[in-house]
Amino acid sequence: MFKFLLNRKLKKLRKAYNLSRNSDDRKFFCKAPFGALRFHRNGGVQVCCHHIDYHFLKDFSLKSIWFGKEMQTLRKQMLFYEIPDSCNFCSSLFFQGDFGNVAALSFDYLELNKNGYPVLMDFSLSNTCNLACVMCDASLSSRIQKERNYEPEEKFVYDINFLKQLDEFIPFLKYAVFTGGEPFLINIYYSLWERMIQLNPEIIINVTTNGTIFNQKVVDILNSGRFNITVSIDSFDLQTYSKIRKGAILGETLKNIEEFERICKERGTKFSITVCPMRINVKEIPEIIKKCNEKQWIFNYNIVLKPWNLALWSLPVSELHDIINFYEKFIFDNNNEVSQQNIQKFNNLLNLLKVWHNKIINLNQSVPNKYQLEVLRQDICKIIDIKVSDSAKTKIIKGVLDSIPDILITDNLKKYIIGLDDYFVKFEFSNYDQETILDHFIIVAFNFL
Repeated sequence: MFKFLLNRKLKKLRKAYNLSRNSDDRKFFCKAPFGALRFHRNGGVQVCCHHIDYHFLKDFSLKSIWFGKEMQTLRKQMLFYEIPDSCNFCSSLFFQGDFGNVAALSFDYLELNKNGYPVLMDFSLSNTCNLACVMCDASLSSRIQKERNYEPEEKFVYDINFLKQLDEFIPFLKYAVFTGGEPFLINIYYSLWERMIQLNPEIIINVTTNGTIFNQKVVDILNSGRFNITVSIDSFDLQTYSKIRKGAILGETLKNIEEFERICKERGTKFSITVCPMRINVKEIPEIIKKCNEKQWIFNYNIVLKPWNLALWSLPVSELHDIINFYEKFIFDNNNEVSQQNIQKFNNLLNLLKVWHNKIINLNQSVPNKYQLEVLRQDICKIIDIKVSDSAKTKIIKGVLDSIPDILITDNLKKYIIGLDDYFVKFEFSNYDQETILDHFIIVAFNFL
């Protein structure tokens, strides 16, 4: 009976989910496993940035990963909506009915290759960065890594062998995505861009930058290919911007934005901005939307889950409720395609806040007592300690678990960690500082509830 009801619920969700899609190709939950690959700083290969199941280039060739049995299994799961735990970032929102924030939908635009090769590659090869943004961590910023005096035990190097392996794939790509760190400070990216433009001049290259790097080297490469530029800025207010983007100067960034926008217009490519909605800038988001509509900039936002004390989901329920009411009062001019898209993004953010609001209410009602919490923390600590197999890490593990908010310590988190690959857990504790590990576990804990 329970299985019948579960299947019935899935059918209803699937029908509603597909009605929300712009794509005519709706036969599977997510297109990413059929057309996308992402390369992580640790040498791991995923299908997207939210997918937490890695295949490592130090163990397998790129071709064997893409055409291998495990990837075929993932594709079958997507076809039957058997969404694996490794895709929990999307499945958690899907099962809550918050389809507008399901990242899987962002791959619906992909037109898949008939020969089976990917059409999209996403590169996040280095954490080299000149800023220490408050919502960032050592895994994404070399400056933060340096300030925390932390050096990873393992460091994968993307070398000439990797570039050679890409040559077989590049001619079939339609899109490439580059993030960091700061992409315009990552040397191997210039080699990749030059090779892509040489082998596939029509490829669309999307770069997300913090907007602080603009020089002749950047101009030359942008003028040689089809580059869409996204600038992450978070605020147009001097004080707020300085609090968030540590190391950046707003005036200089705004000048660079003008230059990036100019080049995109001249070359017929897209310019957009991305914002991280947090406690610091949450009241500024509607004004940012208005500015984007006036300038005809495409607006995007990242879902910020960490650091938990800056994330909106961790606000007291009453404050989150006030923000929802604040957003609902705004009316935007809706007179062109860009503004329509931007307003839809704002509505998606508003809906996400409502989902979080309800989720936090439910979590607060089911927080275990102190004794149960302590038992759960100890159990999780023991499980991780066994997987890591390194007594020196015990102190770090205990520190991380002690710092996770009480409402996130659940049986579900325990079950999730039991199911994690031992190598993956060991990698987390070997390659990141304690604050970064805490951030990652909080994301996992919140998404898995």
